[in-house]
Amino acid sequence: MATASKRITRKQLREPDWFQVSTENLIEYVKRHRNLVLGVLAGLLLLGAAMWGLQVFKQRQNVAAAAEFTKAMELYQADKHNEAIAAFENVKAYRWSRYSVLAHLYLANSYLVTDNLDKAINEGQRSLAATRPNSLYRQIALTTLATAEERKNECKSAIEHYSEAQRIAGALESRATLGKARCAEALGDTPAALAAYKEYVKDNPGSPLAVKVAELEAKAPASVPSK
Repeated sequence: MATASKRITRKQLREPDWFQVSTENLIEYVKRHRNLVLGVLAGLLLLGAAMWGLQVFKQRQNVAAAAEFTKAMELYQADKHNEAIAAFENVKAYRWSRYSVLAHLYLANSYLVTDNLDKAINEGQRSLAATRPNSLYRQIALTTLATAEERKNECKSAIEHYSEAQRIAGALESRATLGKARCAEALGDTPAALAAYKEYVKDNPGSPLAVKVAELEAKAPASVPSK
């Protein structure tokens, strides 16, 4: 059996609804705290303007940095590395630009080519601080830094950076493996060098470094027969 709908009394109709009451309360609050409300609104407007200004600034930085980076790359690809270094330094000035990280990477490589190993290591370290974990850019930065350290005979540090680069899936895994093998061999750690060379040959079938593996296996200490 259907129930009768609840009737609204005249008293209820005369009562203000929640929206009206809330609005009146809000207006009264604003009147009583006018300075506070105006201050909050002004703060929000300033924050919005600052965020908009920052975005505009970043966009302008990217546009200017892109033009400078293009000039630097043309010099780099033309093997004019000393001129490229100066050009990439200009790109670095745009710190808020995404091209700044790339400038550090190319500077590190340019300093490697010009045999300025200390600056190559410095730029490699700075690029590491700006790259995301497990990214290709980080793998490039690690490999470049390790190469500079290897050439400076800082093989312990180089092995650490080659190893980290090797763990990142990317185009430079084999290069990092080979660098680690060379450094281990330079330090006289034959077992580590042999393991790294074997890994490299496994990933690169037909590599002439199979001869190196055979050579190190001959040098490796023979296993002690079990009693």
